[in-house]
Amino acid sequence: MSLSSNNIDDLLRNNQSDHNLIIEAMVEQYRSSLYHLALSILNDPSEAEDATQDAFINAALHLDRYSPGTNIKAWLYSITVNICRGYLRKQHTRKNLGMLLITLHLVTATPAVDPEQSALHNEYAINLWAAVSRLSVKHQLVVVLRIVHELPVSEIAYIMNTNEKTIYTRLYTAFRKIRTQLRSSTDSE
Repeated sequence: MSLSSNNIDDLLRNNQSDHNLIIEAMVEQYRSSLYHLALSILNDPSEAEDATQDAFINAALHLDRYSPGTNIKAWLYSITVNICRGYLRKQHTRKNLGMLLITLHLVTATPAVDPEQSALHNEYAINLWAAVSRLSVKHQLVVVLRIVHELPVSEIAYIMNTNEKTIYTRLYTAFRKIRTQLRSSTDSE
């Protein structure tokens, strides 16, 4: 059974639909992306799995708060981000997020042909993601959602429960701080 988000919306509009079928369809369609999102924030596979499960439980309990026809993926991302924020607050894993960003970037980066160029690229990537890890959590999250998950600003605003202008401001501030940190690290070498 593979349902699209439109089919999920149709099931939600139909008051006779089986609640379990709707939840099952959401889990089938979005489990992987929610897990990846949670993992990119929490840097712990076990916590990411727990956060993903918590997100679906929360979605199931509050399904009446979702308006069919809007963006169900963004709604689920919003729930997941909020749950991950709670995990971050409780367990102070902010430092681990930075290390995951470094690892994620190194794993997904296109390898250079020249070993010297590859080493320079890896050093730059480490410095870049170390700079990201020194940002506040609200700035880290917008960078992760925009750069790693390639989400549009409109979806990030929805997920973060704020307006687009605030997201643009946070991105601008984050990139300015990263640029300053990278300049100071290359000047000190």
